[in-house]
Amino acid sequence: MRYFKTTLFAALSVLALGLAGCQSNASKSTASFKDSSSESSHYSAPKPDAAVSASSSSKEAQTYKPKKNQLTSPSYVKSGNLKKTGQFTYDKVGTKVQLSEVAHRAATIKSGKLTYKVTTVRLIKNTAKTAAAKRMAAQALNLPEIQSPYYTIQVKFTITNRGKQDLITDGIKSLRLRKGLQLNAANQLSDASAGKTIPAGQSLDTWATGLAGQKTKPTFKTVKIAFAGAYNGDQKQLVSPTGWLKLTL
Repeated sequence: MRYFKTTLFAALSVLALGLAGCQSNASKSTASFKDSSSESSHYSAPKPDAAVSASSSSKEAQTYKPKKNQLTSPSYVKSGNLKKTGQFTYDKVGTKVQLSEVAHRAATIKSGKLTYKVTTVRLIKNTAKTAAAKRMAAQALNLPEIQSPYYTIQVKFTITNRGKQDLITDGIKSLRLRKGLQLNAANQLSDASAGKTIPAGQSLDTWATGLAGQKTKPTFKTVKIAFAGAYNGDQKQLVSPTGWLKLTL
């Protein structure tokens, strides 16, 4: 993936794949992980720096320890807080998580009383060093099996509620990486904002991540994002879905 044509800023906390949780206060919505019929409804995202394997319900041993010669590189980051391209860390089941691309760009779209501002796009290279790491990644992504390396894409964005009442967002409706590759809640996209309540006059800083490719590093000329609607506590839709927000890479 080529860098954005704008200046690159500092990267955010490492993310192989932060995965969004179900939200009980909006269970009737249909576009997000709150929908119990979604194939991805078992995902959970306690924090944005969780590796994909962290979302698996598998009982695989979480005891992987890298060899000393794997830790001598100046690009190794023990804390997992990857800020520069090329930096890497390891998860507890044996996944090498490496920041492949990172770019900041402000792009904004509005619908009703909500403003969506995309700020960061990151591409993560995940290399499974153990069979357990591959099994757990496949389970988390609802795949029968997964190839290594596999790549995940993260989009960081802020949702601002300009209105006078609280709104429950359904997050991202769809993330289009290229023709024929479109991610949503039932298709390898995990959205940490789905089901979150945004109080009147406040903002939510959040993220979404998805499977961008396997084996070969993917390349994207553009990324398009469409956001879903938003509701009040009675499940009445007060904000309509947006059109496509296009980011040129």
